[in-house]
Amino acid sequence: MPPKVVQLSTKERAQFAKLIQEYETRQYKSAIKTADSLLKTQPMHGETLSLKGLVLASMHQREEGLQLAKQGLRQNLMSFICWHALGIVHRMDRNYEESLKCYAQALRIESLRNYAPLIDARLILLRAQPQLRVNWIALAIAHDLADNKKDAVRVLCAYEDATHDVPSGDYAFSEVVLYHASLLDQLDEPQSVLDLLESQQDRIFDLPSITQLKVNALEKLQNTQQAVQQLRTAIGQNPEDTSTIRRWICMSSQHQQDTHREQYVFKLLSDLQAEYPRSTALRRIALELAQSAELFAEHAKNYLEAALKKGVPSLFSDVKSLYVDQAKCHTMESIVENFRKTCDPSQSEANADPPSWYVWAMYFLAHHYSYIGQEQRALAYIDSIIAHTPTMPELHMTRARILKRAGAYQAASDSMEDARLLDGQDRYLNTKAAKYLLRADKVDDTIPILKKFTKPDIPDPVADLVEMQAVDYLVEDAEAQVRIGDDALALKRYDQIDKIFAEIYDDQLDFHSYCLRKMTLRAYVSTVHFEDNLYARPTYIRAAYGAVQLYAKLYDSQQGSDDHKAAKQQQRAELLATKQSLRDKLKNDTSSKSQENPNQDDTPPKIDQDPYGERLLSSTTLLQDASRFISRLQESAPHRIETWLAACEVGQRQESWLLVLRAVVHALRIDPSDPRVHEHLIRFRLRTKAEDFEENAAQAYKQALEEFPLLGAPVQTVHTEYVQRYGQQSGLHLVGAANGLWIIDQTNNAQPAAHLVWTLLESPQRPGIPSLENAYALLQSIDAQTKLPTDIQPERFAEQAQKLWPLAERFQSDQVVTQNAANRASERAKWLPTNNA
Repeated sequence: MPPKVVQLSTKERAQFAKLIQEYETRQYKSAIKTADSLLKTQPMHGETLSLKGLVLASMHQREEGLQLAKQGLRQNLMSFICWHALGIVHRMDRNYEESLKCYAQALRIESLRNYAPLIDARLILLRAQPQLRVNWIALAIAHDLADNKKDAVRVLCAYEDATHDVPSGDYAFSEVVLYHASLLDQLDEPQSVLDLLESQQDRIFDLPSITQLKVNALEKLQNTQQAVQQLRTAIGQNPEDTSTIRRWICMSSQHQQDTHREQYVFKLLSDLQAEYPRSTALRRIALELAQSAELFAEHAKNYLEAALKKGVPSLFSDVKSLYVDQAKCHTMESIVENFRKTCDPSQSEANADPPSWYVWAMYFLAHHYSYIGQEQRALAYIDSIIAHTPTMPELHMTRARILKRAGAYQAASDSMEDARLLDGQDRYLNTKAAKYLLRADKVDDTIPILKKFTKPDIPDPVADLVEMQAVDYLVEDAEAQVRIGDDALALKRYDQIDKIFAEIYDDQLDFHSYCLRKMTLRAYVSTVHFEDNLYARPTYIRAAYGAVQLYAKLYDSQQGSDDHKAAKQQQRAELLATKQSLRDKLKNDTSSKSQENPNQDDTPPKIDQDPYGERLLSSTTLLQDASRFISRLQESAPHRIETWLAACEVGQRQESWLLVLRAVVHALRIDPSDPRVHEHLIRFRLRTKAEDFEENAAQAYKQALEEFPLLGAPVQTVHTEYVQRYGQQSGLHLVGAANGLWIIDQTNNAQPAAHLVWTLLESPQRPGIPSLENAYALLQSIDAQTKLPTDIQPERFAEQAQKLWPLAERFQSDQVVTQNAANRASERAKWLPTNNA
């Protein structure tokens, strides 16, 4: 029977609140005294025991702290404070698995972002110690986070009224005032913002923030003239701030007639450029605002030629956003081509221009032609300047990007490796080379590169990248493992990404007390809101959706025939055998380095009990494992279509048709044209009828039908409407329509679906590589199940696709890809011995 929970008196609760504050402000010795004082009267109070253990652990007395935290938990198993304290102690020891369990249990007992008790606790602390500034600010922030902004403003007003004789240079008070002003701005009280900033102007040191708050307030008051003056002052503080310059121009010219607006805007820009001649931002903004062809050509010529003469490698990235306007794109091409011809040393021996001008012009044009889809011309340009200047890594990197866009992933990885070999110690080049190797599915080749920048005593360098939370690399690695068939390691990578995001979420605990001590209030509130949307980050969504797709594929494999399972096991065994030799070599290299440097690190790396994901792969609850990712996506990213596509994948396999209905409805609201939504809608219609939904579910189904009648329409009608509406929207939509047709009847619709895929090659514009790759994969799936006639077989489609994209390796035979790789290796061998890799 669990022990009886100790209840504290009012005086003891105040002491306990003081203990929490002393821990948060790192007054550990005082916290120990307060805890001991409480434990004299209440020796079995679990939360005090746990907090004392947490304080001791923070003072590097980890063993004693852990024992006390566990003892406190035994006294009160239903206290979220006890579970939370134990979780923090485990996290200090990097025992993340136990830490996550404790946090999860604390969350079950007391939900996160429960602001009402927080406000009560902060109010108790303020009443106990009103002389401490941190108590006032903490209460205001608690009200703000609870969306009681008026109460937060009232607390801050009381604090400012009670504060006298603020020392000059008090940054903390300056931050309090700016935080106060930002709350008033959010409450749409512009006059109050201006009054506050005016009264406290001498005590505020963040001048740009003052300006922005004043501009917001003046704009809401429709006092445009003073707002423009404030923005003009801000430009003087930083003439490279493009957002401020754009806002100033917009407000200054808003009353001008459209016919004279461009002329007026460029008069303003001209005056500013005369005052700040070195401002690059002013010249760049002129390119965005120029509407007439002559005006754009004039400013673009000056801007581009100045950058080319300086040798700015990022010039193309800078102006790429202007390519949405085809006229501007052609104008810039013409300007740089003319500049190139002028600087071409082969045209005139008397040409006195520096050779670098010609190199940078060719470099820009290579990027340009690659971006607009002329990859052969782009390659000709970049190969020409590589022959001229072979030792510039940027040129080889550009060649790699061109090849990547052309679908030549193996060749692209080789070109990026050439760039890396020119400067083997450059972290950026090594990172890019590793990424391109992963895109080319050369997973094992990335290991020697990664070991250059990870701890030498760790056998697997990826383990160090996990500790460094390199999620971008881990996502690429997971997707590469899926492509080469190592599903276990792919699951491991996805699981590691999920744990990294959980760790990032838990790391906010370190900031709750730190930010209050340092008074970085606006940044703190922003961080809390960032953490609320952490699982909506694109990287996590990409990883979670990939994980769900993999779990669904593995579930289908488990449901397959015994022969299919045996074939998969044989394939898995062969893959493990090929990887084991590399892993053994890594261990031997690590052992030798550890012997050479015995004192470099006395902390042994933590042993991973499942380094290659075998336990994850052998799970018997694959769909439940996938649901973990889906729950987080539904909570944090309901606006992303991947969330509901993932829910469809699992719901259909669980035959939870109400969940599938909900997911399909959400997906249709986001993007009804998405081919993946069309596929799930067809599968839903094929496998459900109105009678399948019971009482409550029937009501939900009826409401969904009112919004989307297609949910109850015959499946052929669903498909026909999709083809008519979206079939010609893009190549991906056309392939999606063909896939839907095949799903409806895989026997009778095989040839019609294949013929529909072939119409992709008849498009007036060249289809993109992703569309052609999806089309080729669909034809292979159809052909594997129903042998297609010779004229529409996948091999013939690949031949035609290769004519459109000659460099794309997906449509080349294995022999051609292998021969091309051998040719590239022999070319590199001619210069590799002179370089240090």
